[in-house]
Amino acid sequence: MRTIRLCCVAVVVGLLAPFVPRAADLPTDYVAGHLIQLNDNGAWSWFMDERAIVDDGQLIVGSVRAVGDYRNDRDPDWGNVEVSVYDLASGVARHTVLHRHLQQDDHASPAFLALPDGRYLAMYTQHGLERRIYYRLSEPRKPLRWGPAATFDTPGSAAPALRGDNVTYSNLFWLASGRIVNFFRGVGLEPNYMYSDDTGRTWHYGGRLAHGTSGGYTPYLKYAFDGVATIHFVMTENHPRNYDNSLYHAFIRDGAIYLSDGTRRGTLSETTETDLNAWDLTKVFQGGPDNVAWMCDLELDAARRPYVIFTVQKDGRGLPRGQGGFDHRFEYARWDGSAWRVHEIAYAGTRLYAGEDDYTGLAALDPNNPDVVYISTDADPVTGKPLVSTTDGTR
Repeated sequence: MRTIRLCCVAVVVGLLAPFVPRAADLPTDYVAGHLIQLNDNGAWSWFMDERAIVDDGQLIVGSVRAVGDYRNDRDPDWGNVEVSVYDLASGVARHTVLHRHLQQDDHASPAFLALPDGRYLAMYTQHGLERRIYYRLSEPRKPLRWGPAATFDTPGSAAPALRGDNVTYSNLFWLASGRIVNFFRGVGLEPNYMYSDDTGRTWHYGGRLAHGTSGGYTPYLKYAFDGVATIHFVMTENHPRNYDNSLYHAFIRDGAIYLSDGTRRGTLSETTETDLNAWDLTKVFQGGPDNVAWMCDLELDAARRPYVIFTVQKDGRGLPRGQGGFDHRFEYARWDGSAWRVHEIAYAGTRLYAGEDDYTGLAALDPNNPDVVYISTDADPVTGKPLVSTTDGTR
């Protein structure tokens, strides 16, 4: 394996406030290089894509405004789904509200797709509160000007929050055939898909992709597209707080599902039922009590082979929720055409906050260079030594 180059990124967010200096105590630009502010307040989760796109000389980024405490509904800007547009030539960032007061939750951030006619499609949901998916189409090459919001109601029955068939996340792909496909969490809180054959104006339910384990909460997936007709994905059995996850891979092409080596595993379901399970796919990484996996990012190399970066929690064996999460590692896996090659590449530090022991600073892959990985960690990547004091919050 060639040498992986790590680029460390420090990110300060509201959840870390008790452990870092107040924003007022920090200079405006305290990073190595030049800090570019896209929005003064914005959150997103990492399981919808594309969360940011570059098109026509513009960087287009979606986020959710978070004001005050969790689910705050007292501020006039609470829970706004927003679009930031950064002009790469002028360096000017502008903003617009895509959906006012949707939900103050990072899971409500939109996914974007650039359409061949110059318009942009934005798709977003609340976090597991309903079966409704929202979408809007922009004017051609004008990501600050959007048409009216439309909705698509997915199959299933009404259920309490984070239960039943309620939806979360969007992952949009434009196939060479002209069909747009969106993968989302839906029926059974599992991966489902919908599609449009008229450039996003109307939608149809497609089917259920795969099952995770019963009980717990929900399986997680990241997707990567070859730009033509093949959609790769990696999948866990469940949420890492509920299960000692392994990591699995497969790809979808022309209505069939294939293992990493190209063996046909089955047909993509066209109903709310499926006979495919996460553990029926190619295993990338074997999880366990001392190795609980959760993916960060998935990309394809120049040969259209997948590579993935994921975190592994090492210290939660036998501990109640909230008592582990102080030793995470970054693992890098790459398909070489015959097998998955997996390597631990860095210490990922400690959990972000108590109660969610598997949440870290995450990592991102360079989509154009498999040998470059960007990581966010509060530990020395090589030694694991803490970079921030738990006593006074300083480095």
